[in-house]
Amino acid sequence: MAKIDCTLAITSDIVSGLAVNQTMTLNKADSTVGLELTTGLAKRSFTSTNQVDLLTAGAGIAADVTASKSAKLYIKNVGSDSTKYFIIGKGNASTGATESAIDSSGTTYYRIGRLYGGDWMLIPWDAASTTGDITIQPSSATKMDVEYMVFYE
Repeated sequence: MAKIDCTLAITSDIVSGLAVNQTMTLNKADSTVGLELTTGLAKRSFTSTNQVDLLTAGAGIAADVTASKSAKLYIKNVGSDSTKYFIIGKGNASTGATESAIDSSGTTYYRIGRLYGGDWMLIPWDAASTTGDITIQPSSATKMDVEYMVFYE
């Protein structure tokens, strides 16, 4: 049986005694059985500031990820420059939205946030139609790299 554990450890000198240590096992929907599939670790380089779909629901490496099943998405800005970031969003990049918007087809885009150099994220992913697309927009036209992977059932 497959098992994928993710661990998050947060400590700080800002708040006395702050220590968060959490471990999560990535399981199939409504189950205690572990996720068994992955898209594999992918890397992608960008040389423009255009907003594009990093993952298109139902297409490419995300073709087998569906909205009714469990999926977790990992994304990391592998750069070290703290002034350069990727804007991560959910929806369809064709909206060209900077915050949130609804395009002519009724597709909604939501901005999730920024990943600065070295930042990473792990989120659940509902890969539903075009509203489930994961978008990315580099802050600089200078070459920037990102790595990403989906764990799913």
